Amino acid sequence: MTYPSGHVPALVYWSVLQAILAPSAQRFQHGLASPERAQATRLAAVLRTVSGSRQATRIQSFARLRTAREFQDAVPLATYDTLRSDIADLTRGVPQALTQEPVLRFEKSGGSSGASKYIPQTHQLLREFHRALAPWLCNVLRQRPATRRGPGYWSISPIGQKREITPGGIAVGTVDDTSYFPRVLQGLLAHVVAVPGTLGLLPDVESCRYVTLRCLLACSHLVMISVWHPSFLTLLMQELDTHAERLLDDLEHGGCHPPARPGDNASAEQQRQRAIAHVLRCVPLPAAPEQAHVLRAVLKADGFLPAHVLWPHLGLLSMWTDAQAQHFIPPVVHRFAGVEIQGKGLLATEGVVSVPLFEAPAPVLAIRSHFYEFIDIECPEARPRLAHELETGYTYEVVISTGGGLLRYRLGDLVRVEGTVHRTPCLTFLGRADAVSDLVGEKLSSRRVSTVLVTACNRIVMGKRLLFAMLAPAWTAPPAYHLYVESDASDATLHALARLVDELFCAGHPYHYARQLGQLGAVQAIRVEDAARRYEARCVALGQRAGDVKPVDLHCDTGWDQVFAGRLLAHEGASA
Repeated sequence: MTYPSGHVPALVYWSVLQAILAPSAQRFQHGLASPERAQATRLAAVLRTVSGSRQATRIQSFARLRTAREFQDAVPLATYDTLRSDIADLTRGVPQALTQEPVLRFEKSGGSSGASKYIPQTHQLLREFHRALAPWLCNVLRQRPATRRGPGYWSISPIGQKREITPGGIAVGTVDDTSYFPRVLQGLLAHVVAVPGTLGLLPDVESCRYVTLRCLLACSHLVMISVWHPSFLTLLMQELDTHAERLLDDLEHGGCHPPARPGDNASAEQQRQRAIAHVLRCVPLPAAPEQAHVLRAVLKADGFLPAHVLWPHLGLLSMWTDAQAQHFIPPVVHRFAGVEIQGKGLLATEGVVSVPLFEAPAPVLAIRSHFYEFIDIECPEARPRLAHELETGYTYEVVISTGGGLLRYRLGDLVRVEGTVHRTPCLTFLGRADAVSDLVGEKLSSRRVSTVLVTACNRIVMGKRLLFAMLAPAWTAPPAYHLYVESDASDATLHALARLVDELFCAGHPYHYARQLGQLGAVQAIRVEDAARRYEARCVALGQRAGDVKPVDLHCDTGWDQVFAGRLLAHEGASA
């Protein structure tokens, strides 16, 4: 592989990074052999961080807590709703509500009863994330040495999002993805990423995708791609297919010229282009006429740009592969034929649960990050188990306690134990423990759906009869939610109902983001007949007793289009 004159090979930066990360990775490996001891250390660290906070004063004998059993007896299980008042105070700038440390920023996540959750990020919490990211990255560099020979594309931060500041003046979200690593590493990482994190400042998803592709087309020595949901990568490649000629023109002549957004007026487009130019002034976009000529010849011959031609050294794709994400893997395999895919572990906004290692049967518990407990779903009233008490083949709900101040916090995620590395459990993510549908990261809970349906029906349907209404996911292209309705209301009314439901869901950050990216389609109304009987028959076929079947506002299973055999209502609706 050749490099431009004066260019420091990526191998140098990766080697330095690996040397810096190695001690943390080695401590992680040692911890795998003694999970009970490692977890006792993490619990003590969490308690020290929370000590002196307002939260600590509410817990009886907090200063005397030492063991896991004492901690479980003194501190009740918590959810976001439990902490809502404290977090609201933190957003207003009130200090030490949950921990001694100041809040660096908030990250938004999906909420079950509200629109969004604001998760406080502290120095200690970021250090806990790093204790999981370091062993993973070291494992990749050691086990797949080709990944050290070029840059990677990392997508972590939401793209095309307006920056938000809380009432207390604290930022929400981060622009630079390297902020999850210690400051000493951020400068090094900047040299081995193909797409600069500042692209997150672009004004919309369309411009961010276009500029991302412009950077990637110039990076023929790309070796790794890391995204979260596989559909993100598929949609990015669809954008490449749409704008290939324009992108190659930019590559040939230098610069970057994202196309106008359909539907924007001239004034809005001028403002948008100014915002794009402001970001691009710090992004190097030199001309590469020879590369453009080669790719244009391929485009004319094949009608699209194959991944193996664009990035002949690409060897690893990192993305979610568990639970609902597995439905989106085949298109990635087709487009990136022959490239190895590594499934990510379970990483939530609140904390990290597991990290993938190539030698492990499933992602390994991040034993040195947080303190973990596991609720046995077959005995939910029993005392939650600790990491060293888990049994292979059993399913558990994850509870975490973190340096960000979340104590005994129910993540709502289910994992199954697939085995161990040394004595530490390896976990496969199965999905949500509560009634939450999560096709692409949108996290729609039954409680949220019920609230939205009541609100929408009160506004739209009013006096019309609604005999049956249920929302369920459907594997359309793109996937979307279908609102199955039996009613004497007109087609236009039911279409308006579905449109309002979609708008209300968009008040939640993850759903709105998935809609912005095109990963999720709009809610569609399906008119059905004899719905109650059909619903009961399906539930019985799934194993329920007929007398136990109860209507639900949200059903997380797919396949209801065939059950109800309903009629999809056109977007325009019929006359009222």
